[in-house]
Amino acid sequence: MKKIGIILLMLSVVSFNTYAQKSKVSVKPLIKPAPPANPWVFTYGQDTVFRKEFERLLSKNRNEKETPNEADVREYLELYQNFKMKVKEAHLIQLDTLNSFKTELAGYRKQLANPYLTDKKVTEGLIKEAYDRMKEEVNASHILINCAENALPKDTLEAYNKLMELRKRILKGESFDSLALQHSQDPSAQKNMGLLGWFTAFHMIYPFENQAYLTPKGQVSLPFRTRYGYHLIKVNDRRPARGEVRVAHIMLQTGPSASEETKNEARLKADTVYMKLQKGESFESLVAEYSADQSSKANGGLMNWFSSFSNFPDEFKSAAFSLSKGEYSKPFKTDYGYHIIKLADKRPVAELKELEENIKSKISRDTRAESSRLVVAQRIKKESKYTEHATVLKEFIAGVDSSFLKGTWTPDESKINDKPIVTINSKSFTMRQFADFVKLMQEPREKEAIPMIVNALFKKFTDEKALEYEESVLEEKYEDFRNLMQEYHDGILLFDLTDKKVWTKAVTDTAGLQQFHEANRNKYMWKDRVHVYTYSCLNEKAKKDAMKMAAAGKSGDEIKAKLNKKIIGTVIITESKHERGENSEKDKLWDKKGVVDLPNEGGIFKFYVVSGIIAPESKALKEARGVVTSDYQNQLEKDWIQSLRSKYPVNTNEEVIKTLFK
Repeated sequence: MKKIGIILLMLSVVSFNTYAQKSKVSVKPLIKPAPPANPWVFTYGQDTVFRKEFERLLSKNRNEKETPNEADVREYLELYQNFKMKVKEAHLIQLDTLNSFKTELAGYRKQLANPYLTDKKVTEGLIKEAYDRMKEEVNASHILINCAENALPKDTLEAYNKLMELRKRILKGESFDSLALQHSQDPSAQKNMGLLGWFTAFHMIYPFENQAYLTPKGQVSLPFRTRYGYHLIKVNDRRPARGEVRVAHIMLQTGPSASEETKNEARLKADTVYMKLQKGESFESLVAEYSADQSSKANGGLMNWFSSFSNFPDEFKSAAFSLSKGEYSKPFKTDYGYHIIKLADKRPVAELKELEENIKSKISRDTRAESSRLVVAQRIKKESKYTEHATVLKEFIAGVDSSFLKGTWTPDESKINDKPIVTINSKSFTMRQFADFVKLMQEPREKEAIPMIVNALFKKFTDEKALEYEESVLEEKYEDFRNLMQEYHDGILLFDLTDKKVWTKAVTDTAGLQQFHEANRNKYMWKDRVHVYTYSCLNEKAKKDAMKMAAAGKSGDEIKAKLNKKIIGTVIITESKHERGENSEKDKLWDKKGVVDLPNEGGIFKFYVVSGIIAPESKALKEARGVVTSDYQNQLEKDWIQSLRSKYPVNTNEEVIKTLFK
């Protein structure tokens, strides 16, 4: 409505001015009117572009600090006029109604909405926290007592008290490892006695990571809860992050099920390799001779960068991180065999500015992102007219039976209705919508209280709906978002229509491309070229025979017919033409004529026959297809714009153009 109102206002001004000119009536106001705050810059057909829009987009697209001069303005003016006409045309042929367009735009909208649905301060804090933790590694053990997220209070208390009792015993001197083996309900504790090894940020679920970094070295935490249950953590050690290393590798393979004889043979061979290294033989040559690791062998044994958390055997990582640059290890054993490694390089954890985007991406996929979104959800609830309808929620809970704990609950239609269960401003979300959400979120549970579970799900439901509501009104609330969405909307349309009218057409319109090439043949010319035949021969005798025949004036076909009679491929001839500067080896042939011998090296027997210099000539379409296609696309674009300007006549406001950015 705002845009239509402005256009109607401009039309009324034009009508008045036209009438005044025709009737030659002089209208002289008593007070000179102020210029409009947002005057028009140009019109195309029946549409208008105003100063605010034009200056905003020119400033954004330039992305420079300097104020654009008049030449910059006029250059962008033409580009923006073309852009607006193309988008207008896309609307006219209804590209914006296609499902593919709607789906693509919706995907971009989802991405663009994310920053508006997270709290910037919380996110920045999470990024800094994660980076600080990435600079330190923690070694910890834990004991787990299972407890469902919505367990009954008595079950929750039982799990908590059990861990408190175990903690007391640990503080009195009992072994954490033995108590983990006896009592931990983490299945891996039967093998590792609760030991988790070394880890850093993002390697554990966020609540667990938090507690690990908050617990001092050598101490045991109080019981804390995650979605798996209650835990105790003992922090065994801390160390500065070791960063990443890159090693070269010699592997004498055995495998975990190898016989003792095979293992001994590999060990003796590893000792032999190590002795050769000590005597000065190069690591790379020994890789080529001995290593069974085919993936690194071709690269002198060099492997990709890896961290101390990579999926390599602990013995391998320990050896790698203990070396200095250029130093190699003694032979050591893993389940794969015997290894000798050489440290090629080592690098610390990168700076925050290098890792920030990667950390932000990890946060968005991690449970810690919920804290940022929850802050926004709570803000939305406070800023909006938010109402929870407690009686409707109570009515709903009464209709949830014990099948819910089995994960098989289906809403009873006689007890479900469309009463609002929560309202945000003028938007209501109903009991039926909540029922669908609860049904979707249900899962088999044990010893949990249905009202507690449903209330927890209601909190989750209302948070999601608050964010959903906020997302639905972003265009109304934020001008920046509205402008950005319009740019994506128009940009997708422009891309799709240009692809249809120019890019794909130039590739698929074979007849049009050929016609364009024929009409512009003189644009696609070869320069002078040396014409060369390369003879590749099976052996030295074949080469001598071929050279003798070529020098005698025999054609390539005659030479092949005679020399390939017994063994096919005795002589292979390839033809090529080269402009000067294209090929340094062929450049040497420009002043040659006839047979040119080449040294026999590495079992290769070759010679050239230079037939002479070819004068400039037009390139065939297949020889210049890339540049011809590009030029044809430019011509199609030029013709298209010309037709659009005829269809949508452009009128520019010169007075306003001269004042832009001033």
